[in-house]
Amino acid sequence: MASMSTHGNQDKGPHFPPPSKQSLLFCPKSKLHIHREEIAKIMRECQEESFWKRALPFSLVSMLVTQGLVYQGYLAANPRFGSLPKVARTACLPVRNAR
Repeated sequence: MASMSTHGNQDKGPHFPPPSKQSLLFCPKSKLHIHREEIAKIMRECQEESFWKRALPFSLVSMLVTQGLVYQGYLAANPRFGSLPKVARTACLPVRNAR
């Protein structure tokens, strides 16, 4: 049987300072190189997905429920504007909380 030597093929990890020069709060994982643009792109994608898949549907359902409660008489309508202020305020809550 032939055994394969992997000593020459091993990739070396990031260079860390020697233990004598490391602070007590040293964390090797936080020292890895991270692309800030990539993280910003991921954050934007998460926010966009959160808006379209959570905030918008919840906002629409909340508006429909509020309009139904005003129509049934459980909530009083504004004498001048009707149910519009309550429905608009209800629509803004899920969007505000998603960010």
